[in-house]
Amino acid sequence: MNTELSLVLDLALARTLVTRDVDNTLGAHHGLGLNDLALLLELRSAPQGRMRRVELANRLGVTTSGVARQLGPLERRGIVTRESNPADARLALVVLTEAGERIIAQALPTAEDDAERVLAKHWSPAERQRLGKLLGSVRH
Repeated sequence: MNTELSLVLDLALARTLVTRDVDNTLGAHHGLGLNDLALLLELRSAPQGRMRRVELANRLGVTTSGVARQLGPLERRGIVTRESNPADARLALVVLTEAGERIIAQALPTAEDDAERVLAKHWSPAERQRLGKLLGSVRH
């Protein structure tokens, strides 16, 4: 098999295994998945905790319809809300609520501890440091 394809498949498997492990703990303690927490952290980093769905999708590396599906349960729980633009629905904003801020504060320590535990199962500290440098370039 092609070396690059093998690398891509191994990377996809690693993401699945790591995400599943962290999801289990976050879900059990906070009712969130890792993807939900990623979305909330993006909103928290945005000016005034507001962001257009298309921008949120781009930052998360997913489609706008994927973000819309993910937002439904978060909206029903009052973690996020929407501010519509009467002139153009595409300009509607997703807004992090006070309840969303609270759940981030509660879930973040759990996620950080679990991320450390999960990564340590697969890689040494030196390997994690190299991995961090390699994957950090994806965001830029």
